[in-house]
Amino acid sequence: MAQQQANSSPFNADFRLGGLYDSRVGATSSEDLLSTQEESDTAIAATLDAGWQAPLEGDIGLRLDYSGYADFYKDKGRKNLDQYDVIDQSLSLEPQYKDGPFVWSLPLIYNFVLEDDKNDYDRYIVSPTITYMIPDTTQAVAVNGVAARINDRDDIKDLDEDGKTFGGGCAYLYFFENKSQVRLSLDYQHTEYDERVATYQASLSNDKRTDRALTAGLDVVFQLTSHVGLYTNYAFIHSLSNVDRYEYNRHVVEGGVALRF
Repeated sequence: MAQQQANSSPFNADFRLGGLYDSRVGATSSEDLLSTQEESDTAIAATLDAGWQAPLEGDIGLRLDYSGYADFYKDKGRKNLDQYDVIDQSLSLEPQYKDGPFVWSLPLIYNFVLEDDKNDYDRYIVSPTITYMIPDTTQAVAVNGVAARINDRDDIKDLDEDGKTFGGGCAYLYFFENKSQVRLSLDYQHTEYDERVATYQASLSNDKRTDRALTAGLDVVFQLTSHVGLYTNYAFIHSLSNVDRYEYNRHVVEGGVALRF
């Protein structure tokens, strides 16, 4: 939406630094595989989003985006910060076509995640998206699909959880005059892994691991000046799986300072 404004810069960058509360630390980690106990913790979290919007040639556009995220958990009781820390980076190339208030786009995303400095995986993602910018307002809604391939590389070779994901989502965005914003989102993903249930728990099942996740999110940014603001976000994750440790409800709350350029 910002790119549609007159005299807007083709470049944008947003940096966030704040605190995070996670009601179920390590819910996606390969550590402690036999444990299903929920454990909460707090962390420091940092996010950098930067992008470039190529000048439109008629109705054709192109975006290039980078997103980086890192967290550092207190890891209570263990006296260190590296048990569940995550570094998550994505690079996206997004061809676009503008049709009146609609923008049709096809983000092609490469995602690299490093967990605990030793467990990592790549994801190759295609996410066809339709965005509708509501005329005469500063509001927009978007609907997207997701198809991804996961290439996992763990220190524990027997737990290389390669897989594929399908799903979709929707989002609503409202911009205020001072560039403050509110974003609501809802996403669903179905993931099938190569590993079998018996690898994770005492089971005679020959079925492969299958996860289904529904995520609801709220993100709010309150601009104090043109470049400095405060942010808070909340995510609720409801995960269903045929592996016990990956079936849970998870709450993640974050807040801090946001810099926008």
